[in-house]
Amino acid sequence: MTPEVLKSLLIAATEQLGWRADEVKDFTSPTFRSRPIESETKAIPGLFGLRLGQYPVIVAPISLDTVEGVTAELKKLHAQIVVARSYMYEREVINAHLFLCATAPTATGDWARLVDLIERDETVCRKLVWIPKQTAVQESFGAFQARTFLSMPWEHMTAVSDAQLDQTHELAQRLLEKHGLDQAVAQQWVSLAEKLIDDPESLVTELVLTKEALK
Repeated sequence: MTPEVLKSLLIAATEQLGWRADEVKDFTSPTFRSRPIESETKAIPGLFGLRLGQYPVIVAPISLDTVEGVTAELKKLHAQIVVARSYMYEREVINAHLFLCATAPTATGDWARLVDLIERDETVCRKLVWIPKQTAVQESFGAFQARTFLSMPWEHMTAVSDAQLDQTHELAQRLLEKHGLDQAVAQQWVSLAEKLIDDPESLVTELVLTKEALK
């Protein structure tokens, strides 16, 4: 099983959520965005860069052989993630993930120990390991997906609409009104903030124009 299979399954799962899924080759570049001529890391074969919704992901192979081998591979992947950050939006860096596909693991290897070593190490980013089952690929991917941001636990839960902690959807508007904005202006500001979250310069302009127009 290869990282390319994991990449395809991740894209399909993302699109099933109604999210956009894009391949981002820059995430696997060996050079920083600001220093394209200087080689910062050696290119690592078998990597795929993805943006799944708001989550930047690198899919990579990992050999579950020895502690020393895994540690050496993680060191290279950490360096790659640091380079990849230069191509990420500032707001999404905190959401970066390494999804690792265990390729041809040895039958006698201590898988549980090595996977625990990898997943407990949150240096640079969060990491999860997929150990595919050759005879049940989709089933093993489903178990992996359930541990990721692509899981949908709410599908199996009864909705509760009157819980106190759920009454926060109008919090921003109430705070704006508390600090002196009219209700109509506060409503427009919240709407603009949601629409222009990735364009702060335009957002400031629109907020000012809206306040002036609704005086």
